[in-house]
Amino acid sequence: MSQVVIVTGGAGGIGSEICRGLGRDDHTLLVADYDGEGAERVAREIGGDSCAVQVDVGDKVSVGNMVREALARFGRIDVLLNGAGIMPRHPVAEISEEEWDRVMRVNLKGVFLCSQAVARPMVERKQGRIISIASGRGVSGAPRAAHYAASKAGVIAFTKSLAVELAPDNVLVNAIAPGVTDTPMSQAGFAPEEVERRRSLSPLVGGYTPVEEIVGLVRYLISDVTKSVTGQVFFLKTP
Repeated sequence: MSQVVIVTGGAGGIGSEICRGLGRDDHTLLVADYDGEGAERVAREIGGDSCAVQVDVGDKVSVGNMVREALARFGRIDVLLNGAGIMPRHPVAEISEEEWDRVMRVNLKGVFLCSQAVARPMVERKQGRIISIASGRGVSGAPRAAHYAASKAGVIAFTKSLAVELAPDNVLVNAIAPGVTDTPMSQAGFAPEEVERRRSLSPLVGGYTPVEEIVGLVRYLISDVTKSVTGQVFFLKTP
């Protein structure tokens, strides 16, 4: 059955592939991203009733406008995919307070604000799915990206807490924690030869996590076969 899906970070490497994959399954996408033009391009590529919206996930007013637009246009929200995220790279000694706050604002506060906004209409309908993109680094840590790892650890804890809270209202909350993916954000800071080396390896021994596997897990988590799967974090590589 076709579902209405909001994907934040929908113009990014992982988010855009999730949008394309779900679009091929005839789901209706609201492609949401701070990069409004990028979101428009992805929505046009998907076609059908899918559309785009510019959103700042760290701003409550912007998030509220996104959710109201989805409800006004489609009448319901079946799935929220929290995919917006940033990953600047600096050693802890060089991370400014402003950079720390920016990472937390997008990666963790954004998940909170978007989940809070969609939870209300989902609880009213007694139906819904919330999926957040976490990271194995939220468990293993990340040199030169401690703020990113800390934010993703927060996403994992928030996912488990929200799942317990919303279970009585039949709203399922899960997270997907990929390893390193073959996307521009993950490649930043690495020499071209290191990128090619990782592409030559299996994801089980240091290679990139295939984005198609992430899309496949999203398909699984929004399907009718997962009516009681909640509070889970699906690691696509051993942390």
